[in-house]
Amino acid sequence: MTAGCCRGPAPVAACRVERGGDPVRPRLANDLVLVPVRLAQQRGYLRHWAGDVGVDATSIPVLADPDSDRSGTASVEITAGRHFSGGSDKGIFGYSASLPIAVHSRTGEGTVKGRRAPSCPQLCLGLSLDTPTVRTGENAVTMLKQLAELRLPADTCAADRAYTGCSPENFRIPVRQLGYRLALDCKAADLAIQGSWQGAVLIDGSLACPHIPDALAQATHGMDDKTFRRRLDDLKPLVAERLPYFLKLKQNADARGTVRLQCPAAGPSPSVNCPRRERLSPAGTGSTSRSAPTTRGSTVVSRAPT
Repeated sequence: MTAGCCRGPAPVAACRVERGGDPVRPRLANDLVLVPVRLAQQRGYLRHWAGDVGVDATSIPVLADPDSDRSGTASVEITAGRHFSGGSDKGIFGYSASLPIAVHSRTGEGTVKGRRAPSCPQLCLGLSLDTPTVRTGENAVTMLKQLAELRLPADTCAADRAYTGCSPENFRIPVRQLGYRLALDCKAADLAIQGSWQGAVLIDGSLACPHIPDALAQATHGMDDKTFRRRLDDLKPLVAERLPYFLKLKQNADARGTVRLQCPAAGPSPSVNCPRRERLSPAGTGSTSRSAPTTRGSTVVSRAPT
């Protein structure tokens, strides 16, 4: 990457046309990043890794100046752009490096029994260098596919709002097809109740029973990041109380990325008692009560489908 710019109206137009071409994909850099991943896999260092991945993009600045309409100049970095991060209004001119990172939960089977959960190296699992905001979701999917080719596990994929805003076809659907559950960040205005689908209520990305108590459903309403972190200790119990009301995963994603969910009061291990469900089911008692469901204290719900 070199510094400098092209002068004159004609070079400006030519450089801008070139931006529609092939993206910058340093295959060599990505292959080098995957070397320690393969070694860690071969030597068993990833045996305690469940497949949780955090995907993020960071800025790679360049020395070249950006285009200038005032002076009629164009950057020699014809595929560069402005990378915005952390809510900043001033972007960094350069490229976006998308990086999937192997992460592990601070809680697990070991911590439940009073022991520290097994750890794993938090390796960088890939690298994709591209024009900012152009192929954000597609680049993440490409790197996750590489992990699937290495036969590495897939569990939860966590990503920030840059990926939340991607179209479903470019990120959410293909990621689910690879076997990942999604943990996505949302704006404060989009928290708590977000909509409904066939009677189920969408709460912070998860479908729930429509009879979930309003205090639980609206626990995160209107909270920005700063407020959420400040009230984290108070919110944890409320968020945990939501779990029994979430629809349960019945079948993982199929070839189209579609998952099958079922009522939390259905199945051999229901997480709530629902008189309405019992009345409508073939084995119901005939009760006509429409009262709200109550949680089953003996049932432990480890996670909610997303």
